Amino acid sequence: MPSTLSVWKKCLFIPVLLIHTFASAQQWTTEQYSYDSLSNIVYGIDTNFYGVPETLRLDLKIPRCTEGSFGHQPLALCIHGGAFLEGNKEDPSIQDMCRRLAKRGYVAASINYRLGFIGDDQSWSCNFPNYTCLFAGDSAEWVRAAYRAIQDAKGAIRYLTNRSEEFGIDRNNVFVIGESAGAIAALGAALLDTLVEKPVEAGVMSELMSPNSSNLSCSYYQGLAISGNMILRPDLGPIEGAIENIGSQYIIRGVGNFYGALNADLLQMHPQSNPLPAIFSFHQPCDLVVPIDSGSVFWGLSWCFINGYNCFPISNNEKKLYGSRTISNWNDSFNYGYDIENHFTSISFPYSYLIGSGSCLDQVNNPCHAYDDRNLRLNELFTFFASHITGAEYCLPSIVDESTASIREISLYPLPASDRVHFAIDAAYRNSLEAISICSLDSQVIRRFAANTIGNSLSVQDLPTGIYFVVFSFRDGNKHALKLSVVKD
Repeated sequence: MPSTLSVWKKCLFIPVLLIHTFASAQQWTTEQYSYDSLSNIVYGIDTNFYGVPETLRLDLKIPRCTEGSFGHQPLALCIHGGAFLEGNKEDPSIQDMCRRLAKRGYVAASINYRLGFIGDDQSWSCNFPNYTCLFAGDSAEWVRAAYRAIQDAKGAIRYLTNRSEEFGIDRNNVFVIGESAGAIAALGAALLDTLVEKPVEAGVMSELMSPNSSNLSCSYYQGLAISGNMILRPDLGPIEGAIENIGSQYIIRGVGNFYGALNADLLQMHPQSNPLPAIFSFHQPCDLVVPIDSGSVFWGLSWCFINGYNCFPISNNEKKLYGSRTISNWNDSFNYGYDIENHFTSISFPYSYLIGSGSCLDQVNNPCHAYDDRNLRLNELFTFFASHITGAEYCLPSIVDESTASIREISLYPLPASDRVHFAIDAAYRNSLEAISICSLDSQVIRRFAANTIGNSLSVQDLPTGIYFVVFSFRDGNKHALKLSVVKD
C-alpha cells in the first residue's frame, strides 16, 4: 500500500499466513475457491493506430481466502482473439477461462488492448459481411497491430505485479494465455524480450493513404474522425511499451497458446536471468485463419472466399506467420530447451469447398480455428501450468460469499465502491458495535474508526483499486469481516 496509508495493527486476532512449497498439482487444478470480481480497471493509456490516445481497461478475479489467511497467488493474464480487429475483455470464452482460473487459486485478469490498423485505400466487393475490414494498407500493418497488443499485455502485467500486495499476486509465477490474436500477443509478451527482436515494421514506416470510405464502418474505426489523405506511421516505441515501464520484476512461467503464432523466431534469445517460459499449444492443422505451420493470416479463409464466393483474395497479408507446429519444431531442431507440450488434432484442410472434414462448408459449423473439446484442452492447460508453479504461497479457500452472508445482518453497498461505501447493520447489533476497520488482504489495518464517530458510511476516496476487508468489531470481542472492492477510473 502507499506509504500515506498507516499500517499499525493486524485486523484479525489470529492471522495465519499459509506459505506452502508446491507439493501437489491438485492445488492449482481443482476448483475450490470462490472469488471477488473487479471490472473496468484502467491499467494505462497509449496511442492507437490513428495516433489517438486510448484508455485500456482490465477485469480482475481474485480468489477468496478464509478469514485470517493470506497468500500471494499466481497471476494469469487472459487475452481475447479477433484478428487484432475486434473483440474485448468481455469475450465469453475469456471470461469463462478467468473464472476457472480464479476457482483454482489464480488471480485472473482479462484485458482490452489496442485494436485496428490502417485499412486499404481500395474498395473490395464480396458477398461476405465486413469483407473489406480484413484488408490492411500493407503487410506491415498486421505486424504493428500485433506489436501494440504485445506492448499492452506487458503493460497490464506490470500494472498488476506493481500492485502485488493489493491484489495478492505472486510476481514470480505469472502465466499468459491467449486465443488466436490473443495467443500471438501472449507468446510475444513472454518471448519478445530483447531489443534486437523488435520487428522492423514497428519502427518508423512510410505514411499510408487514408482508408477507403467502405472501411469506415469497421468496428475499429468507430469513434475516430478520419480526415486528410495520409496517415503517419511513427515508431511504436520500446518493446515494453509505455505503460508503467518501470516497476517490479516478474517472471512469466508459462504461456497458453491456443491457435496462435509468431512473426519471427523469438525462441532463440532469452535473458539468462529468467527461466524459459513453458509453452502449452493447442492447434488444428485445418485452421483457416492462423496456419499451424507457416503462412499468412487468413490463408485458408482467403482460399474459401475465392473458391466459394468468387471474391478477391485477401491481399496485403503477405507477412509470414509461424504457427504452433513450427514453433515446436524450432525448439527441437535448435535445442532451445523450452518445455513445450503440444496438442494437435489430425484433420488437415482438404482444399475443398464442399466435401470432407475440414472443408470450407464443414467449418461453417465446425471451425478448425477453435477448440475440438474446450473442457479437455483447458484441463490439460491447468495441469501443465500447475507443474510449473514454483514456491508459490496460497491461502485457505473460502467458499462463503462474504459480500452477502452475515451472521450479524451486515451489508456493504455499493460494490464495487469508488468514493464512499455504505453499511447497513441490524439495530440489535448497532449499539454493541465498537469499531470499524478497513484492512488490506494480508490483514493490515489501513483505517480504523470508533463506532461513535461515524455515521453509516466510510470514505474510500484515497484507497487505490483493490480488494480489502471491512472488519466490524463488537464489544463482546467478536469480529465480522466483509469483502470490499474498490475501483477507480
